This record gives sequence, structure tokens and C-alpha cells, in this order.
Amino acid sequence: MKFLKNIQKLSGCHAAILTNQSAFGYQGKYHFQTYSEIFDLKTIFLPEHGLFAELQDQVSGDELSYLFGNMQIVNLYGKEESSLVPPRDSLKNIDLVIIDIKDVGSRYYTFLTTAYYILEELSKLKKETGKAPIFLVIDSPNPIGTKVEGSPLDETYQSFVGVKSVLHRHGLTPGGLLSYYNETFSLHVDVVVVPVGVFHPKHIPSFLWVPPSPNIPTQNTCFVYPGMCLLEGTNLSEGRGTTKPFETFGAPYLLGKSKVELDKRMSNHQKGKFQLRNLRFLPTFHKHVGVICEGYQLMVTKPKQFHSLYFTLYFLKQLGELFPDQFSYLKGVYEFRSDRPAIELLVGDAFLLEYLDGKHSDSVLESYLSEKENDWLKAVKPYRY
Repeated sequence: MKFLKNIQKLSGCHAAILTNQSAFGYQGKYHFQTYSEIFDLKTIFLPEHGLFAELQDQVSGDELSYLFGNMQIVNLYGKEESSLVPPRDSLKNIDLVIIDIKDVGSRYYTFLTTAYYILEELSKLKKETGKAPIFLVIDSPNPIGTKVEGSPLDETYQSFVGVKSVLHRHGLTPGGLLSYYNETFSLHVDVVVVPVGVFHPKHIPSFLWVPPSPNIPTQNTCFVYPGMCLLEGTNLSEGRGTTKPFETFGAPYLLGKSKVELDKRMSNHQKGKFQLRNLRFLPTFHKHVGVICEGYQLMVTKPKQFHSLYFTLYFLKQLGELFPDQFSYLKGVYEFRSDRPAIELLVGDAFLLEYLDGKHSDSVLESYLSEKENDWLKAVKPYRY
């Protein structure tokens, strides 16, 4: 634990932290409690969902408050887009910003986007004043490992649910992805990454899983999320309001001969890598609340081989063909952007959107994804901690 001795040398430094309940376990405490004993912890930055994952998706945290003595609480997910960027005053008069928050391995997951926005502000501060706090990342395991899926997000579609150039499933730890941002975008911030295993165990038993947000209840959810998050941009329920969000999904209109054909098509896709369990479910909130939905539970049998993004793209393409009058993509504001529908922001790639419109075959899609994934693996090789 050499690093622990080194961190003690920083004892008394003025610090701020981005964290939530996922940073728990070291010395049997929430990590911000441990840091408050080492540093002069001035500020806690709140991500989406709040410190204890109290809030559902896209719910402002402006009303949240906590009793932590003299510590300032700065909410970085409010009602206005401007709330996503830390106020400049919150970054002054501190020596380091600690990032200790778990990711789930997908670019849509907003915690590391919030960390990226902090990193950008530190870069601006350094350019303007010549100095900025150290950016200290307490690294944690990627719960779905180093496998990657998808294609780079085009800058046209950049939003809070996607930073430009990143794949849908990036295969990096928080320290790796944030170091990639710092180097690739020439931010020139002093980034220090604490290796996985110092505060976060390298292998976390499933029974010790702490949900980082309300709809990632288990580690299994993370394996389907890189693809199934796309359902947020559709009129299907992605399982919010059930006990298995993103694993359970469907809609009231999945009925009749078209449903039988859908079952047949899905049974021939990525054979042997997953099972689909037909079911009915009643969402208790969110889409189709109080209405019986026909759908599935996605059960991944070979997680190292299963391609969640390809599964979902294929599934949505079939829905467009088999349920043209019922299936639709949502319109309106999504994560502070109203100029593009949610599905475009989530897919983030014109080629993949063309596939959904039936303009490319499955074999062409597979080749395209393979090429982009190989390119990404080469680009991020220095950051695979």
C-alpha cells in the first residue's frame, strides 16, 4: 500500500470530490468519509441521481441536501444545462479534485461525463491562471472488463450521454478513460491515477455490488446496458419500473403474428450467446406505467462473446419492419438537447442510424463494427490500466 503512505503526505490539502454511494467499502466506510479524515474536504460534487442514488434518470438534484458539517454540496445535475459544469468558484482555493465514482463501462453513463466536464474546467483554469488543482482519479474495475463494442461518437451527436470519439462500450477503467480525454483533447491537466485495488478491489463479488444508480441494480445489468440503453430513445419500456431494468423490456403492442415472427428472428441472432425469456410485466413507473407490456428478459449466457449493441440494433431494426405502425422513436428534449431525437444522441453514428433505417445489411454492419472496434483498441492501448 505504497500509495496510501504517499497520500498521507497530502494530509491537510484542500480538496473537492466527485463521488456517490458506489465508492464504498474501504475501511467499511463511504470513501468520502475516509478522505475527510485525510484531507480538508471542502466540496462534494453531486453527479446525476444524487449521493445515494436516490433520484431517477433525468431528475434534477437541485433540491437535495445533506448534513455534512462545513462541506459545500455542489449539484452537477440540475434543471439547466449550465448546472453540468462546475462553478469556477468551486475549483478555486483547492489543491486537488478527487474522482472516486464507479462507471459501468458504457459511454452513455453520465458519471464520467461529469468528471470530463470538471477536467475541462480545470484545463481552462490552468490556461487562464497558470495553475489548477491536481485531478486525482481513484481507479475502480470496469465491471464488464476490457471487451469493446460499437463505433466512435461523432461530434455532431455529442451530449451529456456521449463524449466525442468514444465507443459505446469503451473497455476502460475510469482512470483510463479520463486519461484518454486529458491526452487526446490536449487538456494538459495534472492527472494522477490511483491503481485499481488500492481503494477498490480488483474483483468484486456480486453480493458486494453497490448500485451506482437506481436502474443498475446488479453487475449483470452492465453487460446488457451498452446496447439496451438505446431503448431510452424508443417507445418501448427499457424495464424502468421493474426489478430488472435493461434486462426486462417490451411494449403493450408486441402481439400477434408479428410477435411470433419477431421471436423467430431473434432466436437466430447471435445463437448460443443469450436466451430470450418471453414474459409479461407491469411497469410501476416510467414508460407504460400501469399497463401490461409484452416482452422479454434478456439472459446473457456467454458474456465474453455476446455483443449487446449489435443485439439491440438488430432488434430495433426488426421492430421497424414488423411493427411499423406501433414502434416509434421518441421526440423532444433528452439530456438537455432538443435539436436531435434521443436515438441519434445515443447511437451517435450516421452509419448505424442508416442501418436502423434498413440501408445496410447485417454482414456490412458486423464488418463496420469490427473495424471501428479494432481502431479503438489501438487508440486506447496506452490507457488500458
